[in-house]
Amino acid sequence: MLIKRTYANGCRYGWRLLMWGIWLLLAPAVRALGQEAVVGPPPPDTLVTSITARHVRVPGSTFYVRKTPDYVAEESLNGLVKPNGALLEVLRIPQTNFLNVKDMLVQQYLAKAGRIDEQRQLLFNGYPAVFGEGESIEPGKSLMVLGFGDTTSIMLVFGLYENNDKQSEAELKKMLLTGWYDPKGTIPPLELAPFVVELAGTPFGLQQVRNDGKEYVFGLNAPTKGKTDALPPQFTIRVLPPTGLDDLRYDLQRLAQQRNTAGSVLKTEERQISSQPVFVYEISGTGNFKSRKSTFHQVIKTDGEATLVFDGAVFAPAVPAQATTSKKSKTTTSASKTATPDYAAALKKIAASLRMKR
Repeated sequence: MLIKRTYANGCRYGWRLLMWGIWLLLAPAVRALGQEAVVGPPPPDTLVTSITARHVRVPGSTFYVRKTPDYVAEESLNGLVKPNGALLEVLRIPQTNFLNVKDMLVQQYLAKAGRIDEQRQLLFNGYPAVFGEGESIEPGKSLMVLGFGDTTSIMLVFGLYENNDKQSEAELKKMLLTGWYDPKGTIPPLELAPFVVELAGTPFGLQQVRNDGKEYVFGLNAPTKGKTDALPPQFTIRVLPPTGLDDLRYDLQRLAQQRNTAGSVLKTEERQISSQPVFVYEISGTGNFKSRKSTFHQVIKTDGEATLVFDGAVFAPAVPAQATTSKKSKTTTSASKTATPDYAAALKKIAASLRMKR
């Protein structure tokens, strides 16, 4: 069974089986500082890997593995999963000193389940590292973990599989121990977002992430030529904890009024799309701002664990295309033969695709 993720504080992932083990080990590590040192383990094995054409990046990370074709990306975790439920997940914990926890990582996590099959210390591509394998806290399953890092962060790579699934065990161990980590690599921001939105076939793309991952700003992939538009088509997606409808309606109404010139008519239409299991509320309307007609579309989606708020607006061109008449041919031509894309329709299409990750 896949590990289902939930949300807390609007943007952070909540309960996952693999996450709990990490935090269980951090507290004892802090308490252990200053205690009497124990005899260290034997000199670590040295493991040096390199990236090849067969390596693929694990989604949500900059860790690369040589996977078999049956492992595919799974949106509910930063990792890969097989149809039989075996999975690989990567987690990075920033601003944490790996050296303080490496000696107890395997014991604090796997030992709580009562069985450790393997435990050893490594040098993984120059990083101090540990590798362990044993019984998982999830009944009937085994877990392996490769942990490595330095004084600034911890990288943890997990493999989870059924107890008697020897094939998946061998595959996961090979992927972990032949993996390659790119410390300077970047992760597409939407891979870490707790939502899914379909942008394919639309002119929009992600431009900015604000407020520590709580607000995502989208704009045109290819801005129009010529003078920069002060009011380009744009939409935002905010990630919030479960929030009451009345508070959100007031907030969205305020945003719409800010985009409407005082004294201009602001027309809105509201409707509730669904209630269970995902509550969806939609607000659409038109207005006028700086002599430009505006169209806006707003959507609230919540499943009781998190709330997504979509807010998009499109403004009519500042200078309408002028028609000119040729004296010779007496035919009328447009200043621009290219039709303006229907940005308002694109906003509605994108908003309809918005959902939480499973």
